[in-house]
Amino acid sequence: MPELSQLLIFLLFGLLSGIIGGFLGVGGGTVFVPVLTAYYAAYVGFGSEFVVFVIGNSLFLTMVSGISGTWKQISIKNFYPTDTWMVGGMGAVTALLTSVLLQGVSWYKKEQFALIFTLLLVPLVVRLVMRKSYTAFESQQKGDKTKLLLVGALSGIVSAMSGLGGGVVMVPLLSDVLKYPVKKAASISLGAIAIMALTTVSFYSLQVPNWRVSEWQIGLLALPAVLPMAVGVLLAAPYGVRLAQIVSPRTMKVFFVLFFILVILQMNFSIFE
Repeated sequence: MPELSQLLIFLLFGLLSGIIGGFLGVGGGTVFVPVLTAYYAAYVGFGSEFVVFVIGNSLFLTMVSGISGTWKQISIKNFYPTDTWMVGGMGAVTALLTSVLLQGVSWYKKEQFALIFTLLLVPLVVRLVMRKSYTAFESQQKGDKTKLLLVGALSGIVSAMSGLGGGVVMVPLLSDVLKYPVKKAASISLGAIAIMALTTVSFYSLQVPNWRVSEWQIGLLALPAVLPMAVGVLLAAPYGVRLAQIVSPRTMKVFFVLFFILVILQMNFSIFE
């Protein structure tokens, strides 16, 4: 078991990621992945197995963030069940299939995925910055079902391959392609993240790894690290959601852009390791 000081550090990181995940609707995986990677660095020699281990534990935490944030969204009546279930349901299918494909493979290199991920995200962020507000227009428009399913499918693949939850792709796609207001996109993303992560976390909890990091472990899920962070996420995510309702759409868009730049840097240069 980690020492008390380590548990407190995990709790603090959970609080930070809960605020980020609830505010931006992205799940907080950009905090979970580097923290888990750094703490279990001694096992990095296991290659692709270690990458899958980090992804599985990160997705458990993004699931907690999604559930907690969505509960708050429902309570403040900023929840869109039809869109959320369409995106999350399709994402759950592709996330599970991708997770299965990643088991026992040697071809998956996170560096290669980081490049593809960046090439996909950069133009979306640029268009998010350049676009005008669609808030008044979107209040009367329903999302295109085919586009919602495509957003879910792509987000599920990104979620399973990166451990980031899929929100980093989902939010800009919903905002740019479907012209959703940023706050609506963040709400849908939180709910969809919870649905997508539930299937992959169930899969990872049933795996029998070739190595263990702790006696307190269920499948690939390392409880000494994820449980204290999960407590922090549960406590902080609702406040992140509330904060998102207070700030202006323009201010929230600025935070989105800064956050996505941070994600790109972390994916390509591991700035927090």
